[in-house]
Amino acid sequence: MSKLFIYVLSFLFSFSFAQDKGIELFNDKKYSEAIEYYKKVLEQRKGDAAAELGLGSSAYYNDNIDQALRSFEEASKSDNEIIQSKALYNIARILQDKDEISKSLKLYKKALELNPSDVDTKINYELLKKMKNEEQQENQDQEGSQEQQENQDQEGSQEQQENQDQEGSQEQ
Repeated sequence: MSKLFIYVLSFLFSFSFAQDKGIELFNDKKYSEAIEYYKKVLEQRKGDAAAELGLGSSAYYNDNIDQALRSFEEASKSDNEIIQSKALYNIARILQDKDEISKSLKLYKKALELNPSDVDTKINYELLKKMKNEEQQENQDQEGSQEQQENQDQEGSQEQQENQDQEGSQEQ
């Protein structure tokens, strides 16, 4: 029994130490090394959502957006709601950068449902929602003024045509 406890304790310690090494590489902006590190961790522990999250973040900062998305999508399948929330947040940020605003908003909202106390997600969600609403309002305003201009142009053309018709009939 005590051997099992020591084994579990050492496994947990090595896990947190292993994660710390990846975080340390990331914090030192050694993204390529962090990527390699997390890949090795994932070879040993397939499906490790925390390592996928670390790999995704490192890949993102190393400008490998496709790898980042794949890793965040894997991490989003986690049973751990905090990891799942962070993964969804990161996917939402990438989609936001790609101007996929509606998809991004849905993912921010889902991330908030999983972790309502996440301030960053709340701020990004609210800001993006506000930007989308303002953009929609601008588009509606532009469409309205464009439609108004077209109507004025059409009315002007009709008046001009009527004047020409009247002038033509007066000459005859």
